Amino acid sequence: MGTPVILDLDIAGDIDDSWALGLALACPDLDVRLVVSCLDDTTHRARVIGKFLEKAGRTDVAVGIGLRTSDRIYSMTDWVEGYDLSAYPGKVYADGVQAIIDTIMESGEPVTIIEEAPMTNLAAALEREPRIAERCTLIATMGSIYNGHSLEDIHKDSDYNVRANIPAARKVLAAPWKQITVLPLDVTAHLVIGDDNYQKLLAVRGSNPIVGAIMENFDCWMADHNATYYKTHSTALYDTAAVYMAAVGDFNFITEDLPLVIDDGGYTNVDPAAGRTCHCAVYWRYVDMFYKFVTDRLCGE
Repeated sequence: MGTPVILDLDIAGDIDDSWALGLALACPDLDVRLVVSCLDDTTHRARVIGKFLEKAGRTDVAVGIGLRTSDRIYSMTDWVEGYDLSAYPGKVYADGVQAIIDTIMESGEPVTIIEEAPMTNLAAALEREPRIAERCTLIATMGSIYNGHSLEDIHKDSDYNVRANIPAARKVLAAPWKQITVLPLDVTAHLVIGDDNYQKLLAVRGSNPIVGAIMENFDCWMADHNATYYKTHSTALYDTAAVYMAAVGDFNFITEDLPLVIDDGGYTNVDPAAGRTCHCAVYWRYVDMFYKFVTDRLCGE
């Protein structure tokens, strides 16, 4: 089996979470044990997770319902209409935070948490059981070190995963993880699969259950956003970078160990005096290698 993994997702927000979930399921290097919904109406998000796992043929993976923070629903309502999460063939945990704790504490080997959302669930888990940090490696899509969303005007941005719950992000950053790896906007904001890779994925959507689930989500997401279906490329796939890091390590990134702090605006700053040292990916070496990896794994190669 691969590395034991927990994914914390705000799926049914941006579409990159669906791609990240599919990629994690397609990687034999990763033993996905639990997927937890985060932010807003977490029951709705958990229904999306449950249906995705069923479509992908992976009901061996448990679903956790994270902390509800509002009644807001962003997308995927049509896709899960009529879907009954209580009928999910695998395990469903009403208390997703406790499920995170139990999965870690009951594991006979260290667990990797892939944090793809604001850190509400993870901060709550640390509050209940601080010992989880010493048993885990954390890989988080968060922050902006040197550059953010722009390719024309190079500047750092306030990242949503941090800004949405700054106290939670600070608590998570301060915890004594076995290792903490940060995938900032520098390496996540501009990941778009296109050209032959994307056409290869489209060609198998009817025969590959994981790709089929991703593309069904993509169709629904485009309809919810009144957007034209992309026949040539994906949207930005931020969260897939963290799954890639968990599966193969950091050899394809330029990395720096940097002391990070989070300011009141949600910016992630380097502060040698007060910062927590994190292993940060700041640039890609060969991004085409990443695109090929994602395509090949999703296609079962």
